[in-house]
Amino acid sequence: MRKIWDIAWQYLYTTYKDRSSFVYGFAMPLIFTTVIGFGIAGFGGGEPQTTWRLDLVDNDRSAISQSLADHLASDPVLDVHPTDTTSAAAALAAAETSAVLTLPAGLGEQLLMGERINLDFQMNVEEPVTAQVVEQAVLAALSQVSSAVNIAETSLRVAEDLQLFSLDGAPLPRDYFNQSLDATDTAWAAGAPVTVLSRQVTGRTQTEPQIPLGFQQTSPGVGVMFTMFFITYGGASLLLEREQGTLRRLLVTPTPKWMILSGKILGIFLAGLVQFGILVLFGQFVFGVDWGAQPAALALMMVAFVFCITCFSILLAALVRTFAQLDALSMLIILPLSGLGGAMWPIEITPTWMQQLALFLPTGWAMRGFHDIVTRGLGFSDVLQEAGMLFGFALAFLLIGIWRFRYE
Repeated sequence: MRKIWDIAWQYLYTTYKDRSSFVYGFAMPLIFTTVIGFGIAGFGGGEPQTTWRLDLVDNDRSAISQSLADHLASDPVLDVHPTDTTSAAAALAAAETSAVLTLPAGLGEQLLMGERINLDFQMNVEEPVTAQVVEQAVLAALSQVSSAVNIAETSLRVAEDLQLFSLDGAPLPRDYFNQSLDATDTAWAAGAPVTVLSRQVTGRTQTEPQIPLGFQQTSPGVGVMFTMFFITYGGASLLLEREQGTLRRLLVTPTPKWMILSGKILGIFLAGLVQFGILVLFGQFVFGVDWGAQPAALALMMVAFVFCITCFSILLAALVRTFAQLDALSMLIILPLSGLGGAMWPIEITPTWMQQLALFLPTGWAMRGFHDIVTRGLGFSDVLQEAGMLFGFALAFLLIGIWRFRYE
C-alpha cells in the first residue's frame, strides 16, 4: 500500500505543480458554470408567477360583498384590484388582468332571501390556464362566504326561536345577522379547527418531471463535463509516461505492474474527486445551489462518478496508441457523452429517444443521480441505483482497460 500511495502522491504532485491544471481544472469550469448558469436562468421564463390579478367590481357594497372581497384578498394566489365596470373592461381588453368578477347590486339581499345568484366572471382568453386558477380561487372564496351566510342565518333563526329580539336592549335582527357574519369571518381568519398538512416523502412518487434551470443545471452539468476532461487527461498521462520512458523505468524497479497501475488510478481518482468537490462547494456557497441535506448521498454519487470516469480514462488509454491520439479523441468522446447524458442541458427537454439513450451512458446516470440530490431533494437510498450503475460501468471499463493496457 505504501508504494501505491507514493505513486499516487507523485501523480498529484506532478499534476498540481503544473499551473495549467488550475486553469483547465478549476478556472474554466467555474467560468462556464457562471456564464451558462446565468444564461439559462431565464429558460423557464424567469421566476414563476405566484399571484394573479383579479379585478373586482363591487356594485352591492353590502356586508356580504365585503366579506367576499376580504376572502378573495386573503387568498395568496390572488392580487385583487377593486375597480369599476369600465376600468375592469379596459383592463381585460388590454390583457392586464387575468379575470374580472362583478358582484351585482342586491347580492346581499338575494342571498338572505335564499335566492340563487349567478355572478359575472370574465376570463382573459389569452391566459386560459391562469384564468382557471383564478376561477378556482373565486369558487373557494364563494364557498367560504356561503358557509358563513348559512351559519349566520342559522344563528338568526335560533335567536328568533328563543325570542331574543323581544328582550330589552336586544340588537336588531339585521345587526345580529351582520355580527354573526363577522364572527364567522373572524373564525375563518383564525383558521379551521382541522387542517391538512401536506408533505413530500422521499421516493419517486412525482410523475411530472422537474426541469432544472440556471445553476441547478450548470453546477452538476459543468462539474460532470469538466471532471471528465480532467480525469481523461490523467489517463492520457499514462501514455505520455510510456512515450517518455518514465513508465519503463518504473517497470525495472521491484514494484509489480498492478501496483504501478493501482497507484496511477488512485492518483487520478483523488485529483478528480478534489476537482468535483471544489465545483460543488463553489455552486453551494457562491450560487446557493442546494446540494442536498444528506452529505452521504452526495459523497456516494461523487465517489461512484469519479471512479467510473477514472476507469473510463484507463480504458481510453488502453485503446489508443499515443498521447496525441487520446488528446484529440477525448474532445470527440466527452462532448457527445456530456450532451447525450444531460450535462449540457436538462435531459427533460430532449426527445424521448434521447432520454432513453441517456440510460445507456454513465453521464446519463451521473446527471440523474446528481439531479435527484439537487433538483428533487432526494436522499441516500434514492441514489443507490444510480451509484450502482456507475460502479457497474466502472467495473466493465476497468476490466477491459487492464486487459488491453500495454506498459511498453
